[in-house]
Amino acid sequence: MVSSFRVFFLSCFLFSLINGCARGEEPYNSIFDKEEITVVITDSGLGGLAVLDDIAKKIAGSGYYKRVSLIFVNALFNANYGYNSLNSREEKIHVFSSVLSGIENKFHPDVILIGCNTLSVIYRETDFVKESNTPVIGIVESGVILISDRLSQNEKSAVIITGTITTISEDSHRKALLKRGFSEERIITQACPELQSYIERNPDGEDTEMLITVYIEEALSQLPEDVESLYLSLNCSHFGYSEKLWQLAFDYAEIDLEEILNPNTIMGNVLMPEKNKNRYKETIISQSVYSKVVLKNKEPIYNVFKENSPELAEALNNYVIDKDLF
Repeated sequence: MVSSFRVFFLSCFLFSLINGCARGEEPYNSIFDKEEITVVITDSGLGGLAVLDDIAKKIAGSGYYKRVSLIFVNALFNANYGYNSLNSREEKIHVFSSVLSGIENKFHPDVILIGCNTLSVIYRETDFVKESNTPVIGIVESGVILISDRLSQNEKSAVIITGTITTISEDSHRKALLKRGFSEERIITQACPELQSYIERNPDGEDTEMLITVYIEEALSQLPEDVESLYLSLNCSHFGYSEKLWQLAFDYAEIDLEEILNPNTIMGNVLMPEKNKNRYKETIISQSVYSKVVLKNKEPIYNVFKENSPELAEALNNYVIDKDLF
């Protein structure tokens, strides 16, 4: 569990991002004193719904705002393939820039949260971020500070950083941790090709379990012998849907895992400064889902949320197809 001090520190860190997250470090008017805010969470699939769900649960009954509109925008531009299949980094940047522009033009959000590590490692290079005053925050920062917090507790601890091919090849998490003074041997990176697609089709499926087991075996082969505490960082928003299978992979390997770190669960903290808590007696929350393409794997993810997050499940079930979204 994260101590109250660490929660406070993390919230302050994320809070500071919102004033310097677009066009370098240029300051922006705070959104935190508004009665009503619109938050768009975007992802190159349905993993970012977990970020929206976390925000909705934390903000309900908290009184931070009078009304909050939570909008999930699927950034997928083609129903049959995604960003990792594009030929170049420049093409990914260009396509995602058009997504961000479409979001701004249609929803006029107070802030855009990128609940996707693949897109979070490139968004700062988009024309949109260079030109727009709409704050944009990527999820990589949340992952880095979670890992940093845990590694700081024990000098003989290590972390396995998992992600898509793009996320791992960009190397943003590892580089940020090295800059914070952590030694290279404590940081193991593991690309998990195609895993997000298998999870979206069936988070608890046998094929999903097999892939996770194989990737963990590969990662553990790089593990230093003197590690006392081992952490697993899930740096693809989809990966948390299969958390039980990640734990099972370590059980199979007979390796004790200290904790699974999922940045989906802290990214929304930036919206909830302590000083604003209980400003209002209640917060009215609306949730909606938009996509440019048909969501082929809607049903398995709907099943993830239907019991504990019925409002989100309903929004997903009744998602809006907008071919002109971006």
